[in-house]
Amino acid sequence: MLRLIIVDDEKIIRESIRSLIDWESLGIEVVGVCKNGLEAYDAILDSYPDIVLTDIKMPGLSGLELIEKLNDTRENIQFIILSGYSEFEYAKQAMRFGIRHYLLKPCNENQIIEAIEDVKKACYLKQQADQEPEQNVRFEKSVFRNILTDGLTNAAEPALLCDNYQCYLDFTHTAYDLHYVYFLMENNLQECCGQLQDFMEEILPGTMYHLVYVKNTLLIIIKQPGGKAGAFSDFLDSLHFPGQEVSLSLEKESFDSLINLLERILPRLSRFDRLLFLDGDNRIPVYNYSGCLTSVRLLLQDYYSVQISYSQLKEEIMNLLHTVEDKDFLNLLITNIIFQRGHFDSDVSAVADAEFFQSIGAARSTEEALLAFQENFGRLLPPKSQSVTYKPFIEKLLTYTKEHLSESSLSLKWLANHYLFMNVDYVSKQFYKQTGEKFSAWLNRQRIEKAKELLLNCDTEKIYTVAEAVGCGNNPQYFSQLFKKYTGMSPTEYIRKLG
Repeated sequence: MLRLIIVDDEKIIRESIRSLIDWESLGIEVVGVCKNGLEAYDAILDSYPDIVLTDIKMPGLSGLELIEKLNDTRENIQFIILSGYSEFEYAKQAMRFGIRHYLLKPCNENQIIEAIEDVKKACYLKQQADQEPEQNVRFEKSVFRNILTDGLTNAAEPALLCDNYQCYLDFTHTAYDLHYVYFLMENNLQECCGQLQDFMEEILPGTMYHLVYVKNTLLIIIKQPGGKAGAFSDFLDSLHFPGQEVSLSLEKESFDSLINLLERILPRLSRFDRLLFLDGDNRIPVYNYSGCLTSVRLLLQDYYSVQISYSQLKEEIMNLLHTVEDKDFLNLLITNIIFQRGHFDSDVSAVADAEFFQSIGAARSTEEALLAFQENFGRLLPPKSQSVTYKPFIEKLLTYTKEHLSESSLSLKWLANHYLFMNVDYVSKQFYKQTGEKFSAWLNRQRIEKAKELLLNCDTEKIYTVAEAVGCGNNPQYFSQLFKKYTGMSPTEYIRKLG
Protein backbone atom coordinates (compact mmCIF):
# COMPACT_ATOMS: atom_id res chain seq x y z
CA MET A 1 0.00 0.00 0.00
CA LEU A 2 1.09 3.58 -0.60
CA ARG A 3 1.56 5.83 2.43
CA LEU A 4 -0.15 9.22 2.90
CA ILE A 5 0.26 12.18 5.26
CA ILE A 6 -2.48 14.84 5.55
CA VAL A 7 -1.47 18.38 6.59
CA ASP A 8 -3.88 21.24 7.39
CA ASP A 9 -4.01 23.78 10.20
CA GLU A 10 -7.81 23.49 10.38
CA LYS A 11 -8.68 20.44 12.47
CA ILE A 12 -12.11 19.92 10.94
CA ILE A 13 -10.62 19.79 7.44
CA ARG A 14 -7.78 17.37 8.17
CA GLU A 15 -9.97 15.05 10.25
CA SER A 16 -12.75 15.11 7.64
CA ILE A 17 -10.34 14.15 4.88
CA ARG A 18 -9.03 11.27 6.98
CA SER A 19 -12.44 9.90 8.02
CA LEU A 20 -14.72 10.49 5.02
CA ILE A 21 -12.64 8.64 2.43
CA ASP A 22 -12.18 4.86 2.39
CA TRP A 23 -8.41 5.02 2.02
CA GLU A 24 -7.87 1.28 2.31
CA SER A 25 -10.02 0.63 -0.77
CA LEU A 26 -7.74 3.03 -2.67
CA GLY A 27 -4.63 1.13 -1.60
CA ILE A 28 -3.60 3.98 0.71
CA GLU A 29 -2.47 3.87 4.34
CA VAL A 30 -2.79 7.16 6.26
CA VAL A 31 0.39 7.26 8.34
CA GLY A 32 0.08 10.81 9.70
CA VAL A 33 -2.29 13.73 10.20
CA CYS A 34 -0.46 16.99 11.00
CA LYS A 35 -1.59 20.46 12.03
CA ASN A 36 1.29 22.50 10.58
CA GLY A 37 4.34 22.35 8.35
CA LEU A 38 6.87 21.89 11.15
CA GLU A 39 5.01 18.88 12.51
CA ALA A 40 4.59 17.52 8.99
CA TYR A 41 8.30 17.81 8.20
CA ASP A 42 9.23 15.63 11.19
CA ALA A 43 6.43 13.18 10.40
CA ILE A 44 7.63 12.85 6.81
CA LEU A 45 11.18 12.04 7.93
CA ASP A 46 9.84 9.43 10.35
CA SER A 47 7.08 7.89 8.21
CA TYR A 48 8.53 8.26 4.66
CA PRO A 49 5.17 8.72 2.87
CA ASP A 50 4.65 8.35 -0.86
CA ILE A 51 2.01 11.11 -0.99
CA VAL A 52 1.51 14.31 1.03
CA LEU A 53 -1.82 16.17 0.88
CA THR A 54 -1.08 19.62 2.30
CA ASP A 55 -2.68 23.00 2.85
CA ILE A 56 -0.59 25.73 1.25
CA LYS A 57 -0.95 28.46 3.86
CA MET A 58 -0.11 27.52 7.45
CA PRO A 59 1.67 29.23 10.36
CA GLY A 60 5.32 28.40 11.06
CA LEU A 61 6.19 26.54 7.89
CA SER A 62 3.82 26.95 4.96
CA GLY A 63 2.94 24.19 2.54
CA LEU A 64 5.12 25.82 -0.09
CA GLU A 65 8.09 26.08 2.31
CA LEU A 66 7.51 22.46 3.33
CA ILE A 67 7.68 21.35 -0.31
CA GLU A 68 10.77 23.47 -0.95
CA LYS A 69 12.52 22.06 2.10
CA LEU A 70 11.68 18.47 1.16
CA ASN A 71 12.89 19.05 -2.38
CA ASP A 72 16.36 19.43 -0.86
CA THR A 73 16.10 15.92 0.58
CA ARG A 74 16.13 12.76 -1.46
CA GLU A 75 12.54 11.83 -0.59
CA ASN A 76 10.51 10.92 -3.68
CA ILE A 77 7.15 12.33 -2.62
CA GLN A 78 4.08 13.22 -4.66
CA PHE A 79 2.34 16.37 -3.36
CA ILE A 80 -1.29 17.43 -3.64
CA ILE A 81 -1.96 21.04 -2.60
CA LEU A 82 -5.07 22.43 -0.91
CA SER A 83 -5.58 26.15 -1.56
CA GLY A 84 -8.17 28.81 -0.80
CA TYR A 85 -9.48 30.90 -3.68
CA SER A 86 -7.55 33.97 -2.48
CA GLU A 87 -4.31 31.99 -2.56
CA PHE A 88 -4.60 30.73 -6.13
CA GLU A 89 -1.63 32.78 -7.37
CA TYR A 90 0.38 31.57 -4.39
CA ALA A 91 -0.44 27.99 -5.30
CA LYS A 92 0.89 28.51 -8.80
CA GLN A 93 4.36 29.04 -7.35
CA ALA A 94 4.41 25.40 -6.38
CA MET A 95 4.33 24.41 -10.02
CA ARG A 96 8.03 25.23 -10.29
CA PHE A 97 8.63 22.35 -7.88
CA GLY A 98 6.85 19.97 -10.23
CA ILE A 99 3.56 19.89 -8.31
CA ARG A 100 0.80 18.89 -10.71
CA HIS A 101 -2.25 18.80 -8.44
CA TYR A 102 -3.88 21.54 -6.41
CA LEU A 103 -7.43 21.50 -5.11
CA LEU A 104 -9.38 24.66 -4.38
CA LYS A 105 -11.19 24.77 -1.05
CA PRO A 106 -13.87 23.74 -0.48
CA CYS A 107 -13.30 20.50 -2.39
CA ASN A 108 -15.34 17.33 -2.28
CA GLU A 109 -14.47 13.69 -1.75
CA ASN A 110 -14.49 12.81 -5.46
CA GLN A 111 -12.02 15.58 -6.33
CA ILE A 112 -9.58 14.31 -3.71
CA ILE A 113 -9.97 10.70 -4.88
CA GLU A 114 -9.39 11.73 -8.51
CA ALA A 115 -6.16 13.52 -7.57
CA ILE A 116 -5.04 10.57 -5.43
CA GLU A 117 -5.62 8.10 -8.28
CA ASP A 118 -3.52 10.24 -10.59
CA VAL A 119 -0.56 10.59 -8.23
CA LYS A 120 -0.75 6.85 -7.46
CA LYS A 121 0.18 6.20 -11.08
CA ALA A 122 3.19 8.50 -10.72
CA CYS A 123 4.21 6.68 -7.52
CA TYR A 124 4.07 3.27 -9.18
CA LEU A 125 6.03 4.50 -12.19
CA LYS A 126 8.69 5.94 -9.87
CA GLN A 127 8.88 2.68 -7.92
CA GLN A 128 9.33 0.76 -11.15
CA ALA A 129 12.06 3.14 -12.32
CA ASP A 130 13.82 2.84 -8.97
CA GLN A 131 14.01 -0.94 -8.95
CA GLU A 132 17.24 -2.12 -7.38
CA PRO A 133 20.34 -3.10 -9.35
CA GLU A 134 21.02 -6.68 -10.36
CA GLN A 135 23.07 -7.55 -7.28
CA ASN A 136 20.26 -6.57 -4.92
CA VAL A 137 17.67 -8.32 -7.10
CA ARG A 138 19.61 -11.57 -6.83
CA PHE A 139 20.03 -10.97 -3.11
CA GLU A 140 16.26 -10.58 -2.68
CA LYS A 141 15.68 -13.80 -4.63
CA SER A 142 18.09 -15.59 -2.30
CA VAL A 143 16.32 -14.17 0.76
CA PHE A 144 12.91 -15.21 -0.56
CA ARG A 145 14.15 -18.72 -1.31
CA ASN A 146 15.41 -19.05 2.25
CA ILE A 147 12.13 -17.74 3.65
CA LEU A 148 10.20 -20.49 1.88
CA THR A 149 12.79 -23.12 2.78
CA ASP A 150 12.74 -22.08 6.43
CA GLY A 151 8.96 -22.10 6.44
CA LEU A 152 8.76 -25.54 4.85
CA THR A 153 11.56 -27.48 6.51
CA ASN A 154 11.22 -25.98 9.98
CA ALA A 155 7.45 -25.52 9.88
CA ALA A 156 8.10 -21.91 10.89
CA GLU A 157 5.03 -19.73 11.26
CA PRO A 158 4.84 -16.66 8.98
CA ALA A 159 4.97 -14.37 12.02
CA LEU A 160 8.30 -15.95 13.05
CA LEU A 161 9.62 -15.67 9.50
CA CYS A 162 8.69 -12.00 9.57
CA ASP A 163 10.69 -11.53 12.78
CA ASN A 164 13.74 -13.32 11.34
CA TYR A 165 13.81 -11.72 7.90
CA GLN A 166 12.17 -8.31 8.32
CA CYS A 167 15.48 -6.46 8.01
CA TYR A 168 15.79 -7.81 4.45
CA LEU A 169 12.24 -7.66 3.04
CA ASP A 170 9.04 -5.71 3.61
CA PHE A 171 6.44 -8.14 5.01
CA THR A 172 3.55 -5.73 5.63
CA HIS A 173 3.29 -2.94 3.05
CA THR A 174 4.13 -4.50 -0.34
CA ALA A 175 1.29 -6.19 -2.25
CA TYR A 176 1.81 -9.43 -4.22
CA ASP A 177 -0.03 -11.46 -6.85
CA LEU A 178 0.20 -15.26 -6.90
CA HIS A 179 -0.41 -16.94 -10.27
CA TYR A 180 -0.83 -20.72 -10.61
CA VAL A 181 -0.09 -22.39 -13.96
CA TYR A 182 -1.56 -25.88 -13.57
CA PHE A 183 -0.66 -29.02 -15.60
CA LEU A 184 2.62 -27.58 -16.91
CA MET A 185 4.80 -30.56 -17.83
CA GLU A 186 8.38 -30.42 -16.57
CA ASN A 187 9.82 -30.85 -20.08
CA ASN A 188 8.08 -27.56 -21.02
CA LEU A 189 9.31 -25.73 -17.94
CA GLN A 190 12.47 -24.25 -19.48
CA GLU A 191 10.55 -22.88 -22.49
CA CYS A 192 7.88 -21.41 -20.22
CA CYS A 193 10.44 -19.69 -17.99
CA GLY A 194 12.28 -18.35 -21.02
CA GLN A 195 9.11 -16.77 -22.43
CA LEU A 196 8.28 -15.35 -19.01
CA GLN A 197 11.74 -13.82 -18.64
CA ASP A 198 11.51 -12.21 -22.10
CA PHE A 199 8.09 -10.74 -21.24
CA MET A 200 9.29 -9.36 -17.90
CA GLU A 201 12.37 -7.73 -19.43
CA GLU A 202 10.30 -6.06 -22.16
CA ILE A 203 7.06 -5.12 -20.39
CA LEU A 204 7.86 -5.13 -16.65
CA PRO A 205 11.61 -4.47 -16.37
CA GLY A 206 12.83 -4.46 -12.78
CA THR A 207 9.66 -5.98 -11.31
CA MET A 208 10.57 -8.60 -8.71
CA TYR A 209 9.13 -12.09 -9.21
CA HIS A 210 9.84 -15.62 -7.94
CA LEU A 211 9.15 -19.01 -9.54
CA VAL A 212 8.43 -22.26 -7.72
CA TYR A 213 7.59 -25.53 -9.52
CA VAL A 214 5.94 -28.47 -7.80
CA LYS A 215 3.95 -31.44 -9.14
CA ASN A 216 3.21 -30.04 -12.63
CA THR A 217 2.27 -26.65 -11.21
CA LEU A 218 4.24 -23.43 -11.67
CA LEU A 219 3.76 -20.78 -8.99
CA ILE A 220 4.59 -17.22 -10.05
CA ILE A 221 4.92 -14.86 -7.09
CA ILE A 222 5.14 -11.27 -8.31
CA LYS A 223 5.04 -7.84 -6.73
CA GLN A 224 1.80 -6.32 -7.93
CA PRO A 225 2.62 -4.60 -11.24
CA GLY A 226 0.03 -1.82 -11.00
CA GLY A 227 -1.35 -0.85 -14.38
CA LYS A 228 0.43 -3.73 -16.14
CA ALA A 229 -1.48 -6.46 -14.25
CA GLY A 230 -3.83 -6.99 -17.20
CA ALA A 231 -0.94 -7.36 -19.64
CA PHE A 232 0.64 -9.98 -17.38
CA SER A 233 -2.59 -12.01 -17.19
CA ASP A 234 -2.97 -11.79 -20.99
CA PHE A 235 0.57 -13.11 -21.40
CA LEU A 236 -0.20 -16.14 -19.23
CA ASP A 237 -3.39 -16.78 -21.22
CA SER A 238 -1.31 -16.90 -24.41
CA LEU A 239 1.06 -19.63 -23.19
CA HIS A 240 0.98 -22.78 -25.32
CA PHE A 241 3.55 -25.54 -25.74
CA PRO A 242 3.69 -28.32 -28.35
CA GLY A 243 3.45 -31.76 -26.79
CA GLN A 244 1.57 -30.48 -23.75
CA GLU A 245 -0.74 -33.42 -23.00
CA VAL A 246 -3.27 -31.41 -20.98
CA SER A 247 -4.31 -27.80 -21.55
CA LEU A 248 -2.90 -25.32 -19.07
CA SER A 249 -5.22 -23.98 -16.39
CA LEU A 250 -4.67 -20.63 -14.65
CA GLU A 251 -5.61 -19.21 -11.27
CA LYS A 252 -4.74 -15.92 -9.58
CA GLU A 253 -4.80 -14.74 -5.97
CA SER A 254 -3.88 -11.29 -4.66
CA PHE A 255 -2.45 -10.40 -1.26
CA ASP A 256 -1.90 -7.01 0.37
CA SER A 257 1.28 -8.18 2.09
CA LEU A 258 3.98 -10.84 1.96
CA ILE A 259 3.02 -12.28 5.33
CA ASN A 260 -0.53 -12.94 4.11
CA LEU A 261 0.82 -14.65 1.00
CA LEU A 262 3.05 -16.90 3.11
CA GLU A 263 0.13 -17.85 5.34
CA ARG A 264 -1.63 -19.04 2.19
CA ILE A 265 1.07 -20.99 0.37
CA LEU A 266 3.23 -22.53 3.11
CA PRO A 267 0.62 -25.08 4.27
CA ARG A 268 0.07 -26.09 0.64
CA LEU A 269 3.74 -26.45 -0.25
CA SER A 270 4.59 -28.34 2.95
CA ARG A 271 2.80 -31.43 1.60
CA PHE A 272 5.48 -32.05 -1.03
CA ASP A 273 8.90 -33.69 -0.70
CA ARG A 274 10.57 -31.78 -3.54
CA LEU A 275 10.26 -28.27 -4.93
CA LEU A 276 12.19 -26.45 -7.64
CA PHE A 277 13.17 -22.81 -7.27
CA LEU A 278 13.72 -21.38 -10.74
CA ASP A 279 16.11 -18.51 -11.46
CA GLY A 280 16.95 -17.99 -15.12
CA ASP A 281 18.44 -21.26 -16.36
CA ASN A 282 19.10 -22.44 -12.81
CA ARG A 283 16.92 -25.04 -11.11
CA ILE A 284 17.52 -25.21 -7.39
CA PRO A 285 15.93 -28.29 -5.82
CA VAL A 286 14.67 -28.20 -2.25
CA TYR A 287 14.36 -31.51 -0.49
CA ASN A 288 13.07 -32.33 2.95
CA TYR A 289 16.42 -32.01 4.67
CA SER A 290 14.73 -30.93 7.87
CA GLY A 291 17.23 -32.90 9.95
CA CYS A 292 20.18 -30.77 8.79
CA LEU A 293 18.32 -27.53 9.23
CA THR A 294 17.08 -28.54 12.66
CA SER A 295 20.65 -29.37 13.70
CA VAL A 296 21.79 -25.90 12.66
CA ARG A 297 19.04 -24.25 14.64
CA LEU A 298 19.81 -26.32 17.75
CA LEU A 299 23.54 -25.58 17.51
CA LEU A 300 22.89 -21.84 17.35
CA GLN A 301 20.38 -22.13 20.15
CA ASP A 302 22.92 -23.96 22.34
CA TYR A 303 25.60 -21.36 21.60
CA TYR A 304 23.45 -18.32 22.32
CA SER A 305 22.15 -19.95 25.51
CA VAL A 306 25.83 -20.53 26.56
CA GLN A 307 25.62 -24.33 26.46
CA ILE A 308 28.50 -24.71 23.99
CA SER A 309 31.56 -22.57 23.26
CA TYR A 310 32.29 -20.62 20.10
CA SER A 311 34.97 -23.13 19.04
CA GLN A 312 32.48 -25.98 19.52
CA LEU A 313 29.91 -24.13 17.42
CA LYS A 314 32.38 -23.69 14.57
CA GLU A 315 33.58 -27.29 14.73
CA GLU A 316 30.06 -28.76 14.79
CA ILE A 317 28.80 -26.59 11.94
CA MET A 318 31.80 -27.35 9.71
CA ASN A 319 31.46 -31.09 10.44
CA LEU A 320 27.80 -30.91 9.47
CA LEU A 321 28.51 -29.06 6.22
CA HIS A 322 31.16 -31.57 5.19
CA THR A 323 28.49 -34.30 5.14
CA VAL A 324 26.54 -32.53 2.38
CA GLU A 325 27.39 -33.67 -1.15
CA ASP A 326 24.79 -31.75 -3.15
CA LYS A 327 26.22 -28.33 -4.07
CA ASP A 328 22.83 -26.62 -4.38
CA PHE A 329 21.71 -27.82 -0.98
CA LEU A 330 25.07 -26.92 0.55
CA ASN A 331 24.70 -23.34 -0.69
CA LEU A 332 21.15 -23.23 0.61
CA LEU A 333 22.22 -24.64 3.99
CA ILE A 334 25.05 -22.10 4.35
CA THR A 335 22.75 -19.17 3.59
CA ASN A 336 20.16 -20.64 5.94
CA ILE A 337 22.76 -20.74 8.73
CA ILE A 338 23.34 -17.02 8.25
CA PHE A 339 19.63 -16.22 8.22
CA GLN A 340 18.97 -18.42 11.27
CA ARG A 341 21.63 -16.42 13.09
CA GLY A 342 19.27 -13.45 12.82
CA HIS A 343 16.77 -15.26 15.05
CA PHE A 344 19.28 -15.23 17.90
CA ASP A 345 21.39 -12.18 17.08
CA SER A 346 19.91 -9.46 14.84
CA ASP A 347 23.20 -7.51 14.55
CA VAL A 348 23.33 -8.14 10.82
CA SER A 349 24.86 -6.37 7.84
CA ALA A 350 22.71 -6.83 4.77
CA VAL A 351 25.51 -5.46 2.57
CA ALA A 352 28.13 -7.92 3.85
CA ASP A 353 25.67 -10.81 3.62
CA ALA A 354 24.72 -9.89 0.04
CA GLU A 355 28.38 -9.82 -1.00
CA PHE A 356 28.98 -13.24 0.57
CA PHE A 357 25.88 -14.77 -1.04
CA GLN A 358 27.18 -13.60 -4.40
CA SER A 359 30.55 -15.29 -3.84
CA ILE A 360 29.02 -18.52 -2.53
CA GLY A 361 26.70 -18.65 -5.54
CA ALA A 362 29.70 -18.41 -7.86
CA ALA A 363 31.46 -21.39 -6.23
CA ARG A 364 32.00 -24.18 -8.77
CA SER A 365 32.09 -27.05 -6.29
CA THR A 366 31.17 -27.99 -2.73
CA GLU A 367 34.85 -27.67 -1.82
CA GLU A 368 34.97 -24.03 -3.02
CA ALA A 369 31.76 -23.21 -1.16
CA LEU A 370 33.03 -24.78 2.07
CA LEU A 371 36.35 -22.94 1.81
CA ALA A 372 34.59 -19.59 1.26
CA PHE A 373 32.36 -20.18 4.28
CA GLN A 374 35.25 -21.28 6.50
CA GLU A 375 37.31 -18.22 5.56
CA ASN A 376 34.39 -15.90 6.37
CA PHE A 377 33.10 -17.78 9.42
CA GLY A 378 34.29 -15.22 11.97
CA ARG A 379 32.61 -12.36 10.10
CA LEU A 380 29.36 -14.18 9.29
CA LEU A 381 29.00 -15.74 12.74
CA PRO A 382 31.02 -13.45 15.02
CA PRO A 383 31.54 -14.26 18.71
CA LYS A 384 28.96 -12.74 21.02
CA SER A 385 29.86 -9.28 22.31
CA GLN A 386 29.11 -8.36 25.91
CA SER A 387 29.63 -4.61 25.70
CA VAL A 388 27.71 -3.33 22.67
CA THR A 389 25.37 -0.47 23.57
CA TYR A 390 23.65 -0.29 20.19
CA LYS A 391 23.29 -2.80 17.42
CA PRO A 392 26.08 -2.27 14.88
CA PHE A 393 23.83 -0.88 12.15
CA ILE A 394 22.29 1.60 14.61
CA GLU A 395 25.78 2.64 15.75
CA LYS A 396 26.74 3.05 12.10
CA LEU A 397 23.65 5.16 11.47
CA LEU A 398 24.31 7.38 14.49
CA THR A 399 27.95 7.91 13.55
CA TYR A 400 27.21 8.75 9.92
CA THR A 401 24.46 11.19 10.86
CA LYS A 402 26.60 13.01 13.43
CA GLU A 403 29.39 13.34 10.87
CA HIS A 404 27.01 14.71 8.21
CA LEU A 405 24.79 17.07 10.21
CA SER A 406 25.47 19.83 7.70
CA GLU A 407 23.52 17.92 5.04
CA SER A 408 19.96 19.21 4.95
CA SER A 409 18.87 16.15 2.97
CA LEU A 410 19.36 13.62 5.79
CA SER A 411 16.37 11.30 6.20
CA LEU A 412 15.88 7.85 7.69
CA LYS A 413 14.50 6.49 4.41
CA TRP A 414 17.54 7.60 2.41
CA LEU A 415 19.99 6.34 5.04
CA ALA A 416 18.25 2.96 5.29
CA ASN A 417 18.02 2.45 1.52
CA HIS A 418 21.31 3.94 0.34
CA TYR A 419 23.70 3.72 3.30
CA LEU A 420 22.62 0.73 5.39
CA PHE A 421 20.87 -1.12 2.54
CA MET A 422 18.23 -2.36 4.96
CA ASN A 423 14.44 -2.30 5.17
CA VAL A 424 13.39 1.15 6.38
CA ASP A 425 10.49 -0.15 8.51
CA TYR A 426 12.86 -2.44 10.41
CA VAL A 427 15.46 0.31 10.88
CA SER A 428 12.78 2.73 12.09
CA LYS A 429 11.43 0.28 14.68
CA GLN A 430 14.89 -0.71 15.89
CA PHE A 431 16.00 2.92 16.09
CA TYR A 432 13.07 3.81 18.33
CA LYS A 433 13.48 0.63 20.38
CA GLN A 434 17.15 1.31 21.13
CA THR A 435 17.24 5.10 21.40
CA GLY A 436 13.77 5.70 22.82
CA GLU A 437 12.95 8.39 20.26
CA LYS A 438 12.02 8.76 16.61
CA PHE A 439 14.75 9.55 14.13
CA SER A 440 13.48 13.05 13.34
CA ALA A 441 13.41 14.01 17.03
CA TRP A 442 16.90 12.57 17.57
CA LEU A 443 18.22 14.35 14.45
CA ASN A 444 16.69 17.67 15.50
CA ARG A 445 18.18 17.30 18.97
CA GLN A 446 21.64 16.59 17.51
CA ARG A 447 21.37 19.64 15.29
CA ILE A 448 20.31 21.87 18.15
CA GLU A 449 23.07 20.58 20.47
CA LYS A 450 25.64 21.14 17.73
CA ALA A 451 24.21 24.61 17.08
CA LYS A 452 24.50 25.50 20.77
CA GLU A 453 28.19 24.57 20.68
CA LEU A 454 28.80 26.69 17.59
CA LEU A 455 26.84 29.65 18.95
CA LEU A 456 29.29 29.87 21.86
CA ASN A 457 31.77 31.50 19.46
CA CYS A 458 29.38 33.29 17.16
CA ASP A 459 27.92 36.77 16.98
CA THR A 460 24.37 37.54 15.95
CA GLU A 461 25.41 38.54 12.43
CA LYS A 462 26.85 35.08 11.69
CA ILE A 463 23.90 32.95 12.81
CA TYR A 464 23.35 31.88 9.20
CA THR A 465 26.74 30.10 9.25
CA VAL A 466 25.58 28.01 12.20
CA ALA A 467 22.35 27.22 10.37
CA GLU A 468 24.40 25.96 7.42
CA ALA A 469 26.69 23.90 9.66
CA VAL A 470 23.77 21.98 11.18
CA GLY A 471 21.85 21.34 7.96
CA CYS A 472 19.38 24.24 8.07
CA GLY A 473 21.28 26.69 5.88
CA ASN A 474 18.77 26.60 3.06
CA ASN A 475 16.09 27.96 5.42
CA PRO A 476 17.42 30.12 8.30
CA GLN A 477 13.85 30.90 9.36
CA TYR A 478 13.21 27.20 9.88
CA PHE A 479 16.45 26.99 11.91
CA SER A 480 15.27 29.80 14.19
CA GLN A 481 11.87 28.16 14.66
CA LEU A 482 13.44 24.78 15.35
CA PHE A 483 15.96 26.25 17.80
CA LYS A 484 13.23 28.04 19.71
CA LYS A 485 11.09 24.89 19.80
CA TYR A 486 13.87 22.97 21.58
CA THR A 487 15.42 25.72 23.73
CA GLY A 488 12.58 28.15 24.32
CA MET A 489 14.54 31.04 22.82
CA SER A 490 15.75 32.20 19.42
CA PRO A 491 19.44 31.86 18.41
CA THR A 492 19.88 35.60 18.92
CA GLU A 493 18.39 35.43 22.42
CA TYR A 494 20.60 32.43 23.19
CA ILE A 495 23.77 34.31 22.17
CA ARG A 496 22.77 37.30 24.27
CA LYS A 497 22.03 35.04 27.22
CA LEU A 498 25.54 33.60 26.98
CA GLY A 499 26.80 37.16 27.19
